[in-house]
Amino acid sequence: MSLVAFLSGTNLLIVGIVLLVLYVALLLVALAYNVVRDARRRSTSILFAIFAFLLAFIPPFLGALLYLVVRPPRTLDEERALELEQQVLAEPPSDEPETRPCPTCGRDIEQDFVICPYCRTQFARRCGVCERRLRLGWPVCPYCATEVGAHPLPPAPSRSAAPH
Repeated sequence: MSLVAFLSGTNLLIVGIVLLVLYVALLLVALAYNVVRDARRRSTSILFAIFAFLLAFIPPFLGALLYLVVRPPRTLDEERALELEQQVLAEPPSDEPETRPCPTCGRDIEQDFVICPYCRTQFARRCGVCERRLRLGWPVCPYCATEVGAHPLPPAPSRSAAPH
């Protein structure tokens, strides 16, 4: 008996129906798996996962649509991230000044320092008129338009002048 003779007539119809049923059954199992996996990502409750599994088998795929309506809006990971974000935003800002490392010695110094108190590296200077920070290469203050050399800052006391 040849394959063509076997698949002819009613046998072909039966094989087609069986393949269609297997295909739909495979889709239902895959859908149930995905629904349960999503339910486990969104809730720690085993009862919710069982409910989602039972919903997935309501034909013709209406259970999965119903699950999309009743599922929690966020996954557990998203909830944890949101909690952490809220904790960070709820913490009062620290009173400590922001620091940065000195490019020469590497010690922590405050953001608005113009000179490192450890190695005496100068980062900036202050305008003699408005007292704003100026970068070392600026010939004029961009805040008050004063020439930088016009009002020199008083010289810092030298170490050799200190009493012994």
